[in-house]
Amino acid sequence: MNDSMLFRQLLDTLTDGIFFKDTKGKYLRVNPAWASWHGFANPDDVVGKSDEDFYPKEFARATGEIESALVKSGIPILEQEEKVAGRDRKTRWVLTTKVPLRNSKDRVTGILGISRDIGGIKRAEAKTKDSEALYRSLIEALPQCIFRKDFDGRYEYVNQHLCDLVGLTPKDFIGKTDFDTNPKALASKYRRDDQWVMTHERVFEAVEEFKTKHKKIEIRVFKTPVYDATGRVVGVQGVFTPLTGPLPGTSGSSK
Repeated sequence: MNDSMLFRQLLDTLTDGIFFKDTKGKYLRVNPAWASWHGFANPDDVVGKSDEDFYPKEFARATGEIESALVKSGIPILEQEEKVAGRDRKTRWVLTTKVPLRNSKDRVTGILGISRDIGGIKRAEAKTKDSEALYRSLIEALPQCIFRKDFDGRYEYVNQHLCDLVGLTPKDFIGKTDFDTNPKALASKYRRDDQWVMTHERVFEAVEEFKTKHKKIEIRVFKTPVYDATGRVVGVQGVFTPLTGPLPGTSGSSK
């Protein structure tokens, strides 16, 4: 089997869309996967056509400008995420890499493109966003104060009830630690408790002191470890409920 036949079998077998263009943007060759994405049963029917034959005018124009720059500079375009529509107007998310084709004199004579269908990834991302939105709506509806921190103690999430209690906004918390938002003694205690939860992978429960925007109060707090998809502890999350009245020995004013 010669190299030409091996190359043809490779193109025919790959599920990624493969295409070749000349320096003017005309298609020289596409593989069956690319052809099928655009409604062609025979890849040879694409030869000689341009993006204007497949895509909306603005998309084709923008693609032409990008590829013209590639031809002039010789700099590849790596893993460009695109939302494309075929002749049937169905959209497809693809991750496309384009590299220059060169002749024996190192002059750019065309473009080789490889597009991978990432529709499954995009759908999974959308489901994740939906789940996150549902989670946040649930958390914000609960009457408790809720927070989540990463392994180093930086806040990743706080709900509005917590923000209202301390007189801060979510932006005042995110990326900060307890040492940025609490007196040093309290911050040190909170950090020790968080480390205990992550080290022992157990639930922590306590009635403890908490500083609000006006006074120190008692809260009942529960903390649990946060795991990633591999089961590794990556942080701590907590839920607490304020108890009625200031701490004994306080006047109700901030210290």
